[in-house]
Amino acid sequence: MRYSLIILLCFCVVPSLFASTFTDVSQAAGVHQREIPVDENSGAWMGPGAAAVDYDNDGCWLDIFVVGDGGLPNALYHNNADGTFTDIADKAGVANTPNGRGCVWFDYNNDGWRDLYVTCDGPNFLFMNNGDGTFTDVSEEAGVADEQHGTGAVVADYDHDGWLDIYVANWGRPASLLVFDPAPRINVLYRNRGDGTFEEVAQAAGVNDDGIAWGAIFFDYDGDTWADLFVANDHGPDKLYRNKGDGTFADVSEQSGIVTLIRGKPTGAMGLCVGDYDNDADLDLFVTNYDEDLLWRNNGDGTFTNVAEAVGVANEGVGWYASFIDFDNDGYRDLYVVNGDVDNSQKTNLNRLYHNTRDGEFVDRSDAFNTTVDAVARGATTGDFDNDGDIDFFVVNNTGNTLLLNDLDPPWRSDDPPWQSNDHATRRNVSKNQRTQIRLRGTKSNRDGIGTRVTAKIGNFVQTQELICGTGFLGSDSLDLEFGMAGASGFDSITLTWPSGIVDTYQFEYGTLGGDLIIFTEGEKEKFVVAVEPTGKQSTTWGKIKTAEVFQNYPNPFNPETWIPYKLSESSDVKFSIYSQSGDLVREFKLGQQPHGERKLYWDGKNANGETVASGIYFYQFKAGNIQSIRKMWLMK
Repeated sequence: MRYSLIILLCFCVVPSLFASTFTDVSQAAGVHQREIPVDENSGAWMGPGAAAVDYDNDGCWLDIFVVGDGGLPNALYHNNADGTFTDIADKAGVANTPNGRGCVWFDYNNDGWRDLYVTCDGPNFLFMNNGDGTFTDVSEEAGVADEQHGTGAVVADYDHDGWLDIYVANWGRPASLLVFDPAPRINVLYRNRGDGTFEEVAQAAGVNDDGIAWGAIFFDYDGDTWADLFVANDHGPDKLYRNKGDGTFADVSEQSGIVTLIRGKPTGAMGLCVGDYDNDADLDLFVTNYDEDLLWRNNGDGTFTNVAEAVGVANEGVGWYASFIDFDNDGYRDLYVVNGDVDNSQKTNLNRLYHNTRDGEFVDRSDAFNTTVDAVARGATTGDFDNDGDIDFFVVNNTGNTLLLNDLDPPWRSDDPPWQSNDHATRRNVSKNQRTQIRLRGTKSNRDGIGTRVTAKIGNFVQTQELICGTGFLGSDSLDLEFGMAGASGFDSITLTWPSGIVDTYQFEYGTLGGDLIIFTEGEKEKFVVAVEPTGKQSTTWGKIKTAEVFQNYPNPFNPETWIPYKLSESSDVKFSIYSQSGDLVREFKLGQQPHGERKLYWDGKNANGETVASGIYFYQFKAGNIQSIRKMWLMK
C-alpha cells in the first residue's frame, strides 16, 4: 500500500544562530575544501559546478556534490543533520572523474535513487546509485561517455516516454584564446531507451548545436507541457529550440526575439536559470554574460524581451551561476548571481542578491545580507541545507567553497499582502514568512516528476514553478520546489501539470495546508494523507481543533525497539501503520476503540511475519477518528 501525498515536518537539530543576515558557516560545516589550481592549457581557472541532492534518501537532509576541477578529486558532502558535512566521495566511489566540469543528479532508471552524471574535458561519467551509499560507474555500458569537452548537462523527458534524457553542452576553445583553428564541439542529446542504455539523437532531433556552449536548460516556455531547450553559447549566438512534440525541435531563436548582440557586443553566455519573476504564470529566463547579464521576460506569445537593465539586474561583473529563489518567502522570486573575474578583466567579483520588490523591479541587497562573497566564483547550488524553512547558498570559489545559511527573520511588509482579497480578509500575518516545500513522485511520468508545472494559489495571488533539472552554471539546484507563503498560513489550491498530461488539482480550506514538506504522487489524489505536527501552537487540521495527537517516537534513532506516544482528547478508534521509505506496508496495529487519555505504542522492529526489519528510515501513520498524521523514525543498527 502506498500513499500519494505526505506532509513531513523535518525537525532541524542545528542551533539557531540568531542572526539577521546570511551567515558563512563553511569552516564549521566542513565544506570549505582547498584552493583549486588554474587550468594548465589556458592559464585561467575554468571553475567547476556543484549540485544539491538527497542522494541517500534520508528524508529531509540535502547533500552537496562538488566537481574536483583542476585535478582535484570530487567531493560528496554528506549532510550529518547536525550542522556538519562529511566528504564521502571516495568511499561512495565518485571521487575520480579527471578534468571534471559539471554535474547533475537525476534518476535515470526510475528506481527511486538519484544517480550522478559528471561532464569532463574528456570522457563523461554516469554513476548509478546502488541505494546503499555507493555508486557504480555505468558510463560505457549506458553509452553516455562522450569524449569532447562536456560543460553543462541538463535533464528532461523531452519525448514523454517516462524516462529522463540528457543534453550535454560542449565547449571548444575560441580563437581568442590563441587557438586559431579550434576543433568543433557538437552538443549531444542522449535519449533514454528505458533499459539502462541511451542513444545519441542530437542531429535527428535538430539540436546538434555547434557553438561554444557553457550550458543549456530545458524548460517549457510556451506552456504546452513539452520541454523546450535553450543553449547558452560563449561568444554567441544563443539558441532557443521549441519542442515540436514528435521527437524533434525547431530553432525559434530569431522569431522569439532572442538576440545575439547587446549594445553592439556579442553575447558571451555562461549560466542560466528560469523562474516566473513577475508572477504572470509563464516562465522567464535569466542568462549570465561576460559583459551584461540578460533577463528575457516571457511575453506569453512565444516572444521574449530583455528587461535586465530596466528592472535592475544587468549586473556589473562577469556572471556565472544564477538562480531564481525566494529567499524571504514572500511569494516572489528573487535572483542570486555569482560573479568571477576572468582574463584580468578587473570587473567586480562581488556576488549579487537581487530582492524582488513586487512591482517588477529588483534591488541589490547583497551587502546588507552578507551574500557578496568577494572571491572569484563559478558554480553554486541552492537548497534548504539546515532544514529551517528557507533557502541557503553554496558557492564554489577558487580559494575555497562558501556555505551561506539564511538566518533572516524579515518582518511582514506594512502594505497589504499579495494574496489579500475581500473573501480572505481574515488571514493573519506572521512575523516570519513560511515556505511550503513540494517534492514530486511520478508514476506515468519520470520518477522525480522533472518537467512538472506546479501552480499554487492563495486567494488571487498565484505562483508558478516548473521542476527543472540542470540549472545555474555547470550544476543544479535542489529538486524540491520552494513556495513562499507570503505571510499566509496555507494555500487555497495546488495544481500539478505532469509531463504525461495528467493534471492533479487539490482544493483546500484556506489556512489548512502549508509550511511543510509535501510529497505529491502523480494521479493518486484519492489517497490523501495529512500529517500536521506544529510546534509552539495549538495543533489544527482542516481548520478545526484536533481530537488526537501523535508525538515523536523514542528513542530515535532506535535499535531494535521503540515507543510511540499519542494522546486522545475523546474516545476514538485507533490504528497505526508502519511503512518503509519506499511506501510499502511493514506492520499494522489495529487498537480498536480507546477512551481519551495519553498512551504509547510499542514496536519491536519486526514486520507482520515476525521478521526483524532492516536499518533505515520508516514512517508511522496514526489514525484516530478523523485525524491522520505521519511521522518519521530511524532504525539504526
